[in-house]
Amino acid sequence: MKLLRMVLYKLFFKPTALLLLFLVPIGGVLLFGTLVEKGQQEIAIPIAIVDEDDQPFSQAVVDHISNQDRISVVTTSRDEASDMLLRHEVDSVYVIKEDFEAALKRGDRRETIEVWTSPHSLTTGIVNEIIASMVVRLTSSVNAADRVLVLSSLLELPLEAGENVVWQETFEFSESQWDPEPLLTIDYRDISNGGETVDTTGHWLNPYLGMWTFFTLLISILVTDWVIREKGLILPRVRSTFAGIRKYLVVHFMVYVSFFMLQTLVTYFILLYLNKVEPSVSLFVSMMLFGCVSMAISFLLAAWSKNLVSYYILGMMIVVGLSLVGGSIIPVHELAEGLRVTSTFLPHHAVIYSHSVSLYTFFMTGIVACGMLILAIKRLEGLK
Repeated sequence: MKLLRMVLYKLFFKPTALLLLFLVPIGGVLLFGTLVEKGQQEIAIPIAIVDEDDQPFSQAVVDHISNQDRISVVTTSRDEASDMLLRHEVDSVYVIKEDFEAALKRGDRRETIEVWTSPHSLTTGIVNEIIASMVVRLTSSVNAADRVLVLSSLLELPLEAGENVVWQETFEFSESQWDPEPLLTIDYRDISNGGETVDTTGHWLNPYLGMWTFFTLLISILVTDWVIREKGLILPRVRSTFAGIRKYLVVHFMVYVSFFMLQTLVTYFILLYLNKVEPSVSLFVSMMLFGCVSMAISFLLAAWSKNLVSYYILGMMIVVGLSLVGGSIIPVHELAEGLRVTSTFLPHHAVIYSHSVSLYTFFMTGIVACGMLILAIKRLEGLK
């Protein structure tokens, strides 16, 4: 208790660390998150659509994509679309083949739409899922209309109008049932990642969570510089005390982690109040664990750094590097397969994509944080 009081007194006597812990992450999240969100809303990624069928079904697909946020649709010919893709004027090209509507009415959805991409395409996976959802919707409505005619024939029920009229009315009624909420949702599975379920509602980066991970890791680096300052003078003296270096460091770590958790709690409820995130236990736990991992990284870096200059330089490199690869700033999972796989092993991914985090991820994150803390303590205990 005496050691705990000493650590708390040191923090409150010099409140700069407390101000950094609370004001910078929360203020940075609200300020830069808002700026990034506005920038995302103003940027629309262009795609080209070639409608070779030119029927109501193909037009419904075009309209559905055109109504999506942050996607700008250009309808053009096949040749012009190819030239636009080569000139990098569009992100990707979608060709709705001739007889698209007839194929769906036959129940055949295979090879009805061609997708052209370039090595720099960003939104292919997103648009693919949007188109797939619309195709499933049209096919379901077709099946419903066909089913009505089949049942009326089997039961010998009289039709108030011709079969074509009844089919069209049934189709339109089935279509109307998809608004405002869909009749069903689809779990898309990425066969390149062992069948992992892909969430179709979380494609766009949440700038608030991304900025929070960036500033939390940054502040953890800044507030842990006391290890460097005390390494040469105070820690050797602590070695001869009853508490010892290990207890001294663990108490410091726990105090800072506790304040990080308090800051996380405040940030989480602020984002909930502003409707920037949805209530989620996995998100809350991921944010808590991220604070622990950030402090463990900072402790480990401080334990191995020789001076403040090298500590700050390496710390900034780690913050920027992990934030880029982890998806705090840009959605790296859409840029390259290697980056996407790498990002899943970083704690940033668990916060930004908390909807897909498993209990195993939480467990491994906790083990990694404990491992880094143990390595840092062992390193500091071994210093003369």
